Amino acid sequence: MNIYKLKITSPEKDDFLMEIEMNNEGTYLELHNTIQQALAYDNTQMASFFQISDMGEREKEIALFEMSSEEDDNVNILAMDVAMIREFLSKENPQMIYVFDFFSDRYFNIELIDIERRRVAVDSPKICAYNGDAPEQIVMSFDELEDLDLDGLDLKSATKKNTDFDFMDDFDDDIENGPQFENLDDYEDIL
Repeated sequence: MNIYKLKITSPEKDDFLMEIEMNNEGTYLELHNTIQQALAYDNTQMASFFQISDMGEREKEIALFEMSSEEDDNVNILAMDVAMIREFLSKENPQMIYVFDFFSDRYFNIELIDIERRRVAVDSPKICAYNGDAPEQIVMSFDELEDLDLDGLDLKSATKKNTDFDFMDDFDDDIENGPQFENLDDYEDIL
């Protein structure tokens, strides 16, 4: 059985390092769940692995969910639950990235550091080393949103609590002019 040793680092946090061992037939979903659980991240957030070309460009995507339809011929997106580690990591192509925050395009670097032949398989991905502090999973603040063109929406006033707001003020209808019903049986009478 081939055991893959992976090194995970962050471009944001120089001191962060995680090393994981897993079977070469393990899936990217298993790797995703191991990373999410180890870092106490919310695993309901979108995440994807990307192969990286020699030029550093993103290539094949391994997404959390299957997002293509039968009519869509996009073969560059696969689902994590069916993609095996050995299919996209090799000594010839040892690097990937794991995007864990899609909104801010934040990611971890993943590098295949060794492939060991063992008689005994690793039941599930195993964390061998963990150092430093991981970055927060989602980073978003209203200060970052102020630069966005949101068609005149004032974020500062939108965050203030307005206790005088009544949603019925937006309606021009006079509620008193229509038929009055006490229960659904009254509605049948006018039909």
